[in-house]
Amino acid sequence: MQHKSSGSKILEEYIAASPDKAARSVEDMALSEAVFWFSGLRASSIITCLEHMNPKKAAFLLRRLHVKQAARIMQGLNARRAGEIMLNLPPHYKKRLADSLEAGQIKALQEVLNYPAGSAARVMKNDFLSFKTDAKIKDVVARLKTLPSNKIPLSVFILDKGGKLCGVIATGQLAFYTQDSLAGSVMNGFIKLSPFDDVAKARDLLMKNKLLLLPVTDADNTLLGVVSVWDLSKAESAQPAREKSDQNIKSGGGRFVPLIAALLFVLAVIISFIIFQI
Repeated sequence: MQHKSSGSKILEEYIAASPDKAARSVEDMALSEAVFWFSGLRASSIITCLEHMNPKKAAFLLRRLHVKQAARIMQGLNARRAGEIMLNLPPHYKKRLADSLEAGQIKALQEVLNYPAGSAARVMKNDFLSFKTDAKIKDVVARLKTLPSNKIPLSVFILDKGGKLCGVIATGQLAFYTQDSLAGSVMNGFIKLSPFDDVAKARDLLMKNKLLLLPVTDADNTLLGVVSVWDLSKAESAQPAREKSDQNIKSGGGRFVPLIAALLFVLAVIISFIIFQI
């Protein structure tokens, strides 16, 4: 066990330092060996590795995990990669996994491969938290307290009785509401994206409105995912250098990427402190 623990730690450090190379190394392992080392990784390391792996091999490793753990992993993946992996899962496991995901997340996974390159759907994540309008604030806080401090979201989304997005609550504001208040009575309005909107529009909306994330909904207002400044930063960093340079010149995007990681870290610390003091 100690050998496996130390080996997994080394692999995690490799994934953090060079995710592309680490993913290739895992792909080159014998499948039984890859499963052995993979099962000892933290969720965040698994997500990073799967983002860079061949979807077929990623699907093979994912289905060796407990289905609830696999569902959490899928929610943390880029929507396109999650959709590609979903296509490579055997029918029986795909059904079990689908039962552990929300309807909006399933719809996003099924449709994402049809969305155009450069669209919000290609960069959105499915790891959002949603509650119905009749949920009490204390129940929202209790759910947040079950999450690791680095996984507490910046906002939670509020759905009506039909499961449609109708409001949003910034996590940091939860401490200021009466704990027996209903989510629907304190929720705020929101700015949203269509999955077909391009990333340039997402960036402009985030910057102009001084927001850190935006919900992505379909025409019926079903919540499909969220796009954050961090997602856009990673998408831009993955572009070819010349394309990135041209985009930055046209949109001023060069000012958008710096300090995003530091800002999100500081906000996460502040929000975690607020939540765990309630």
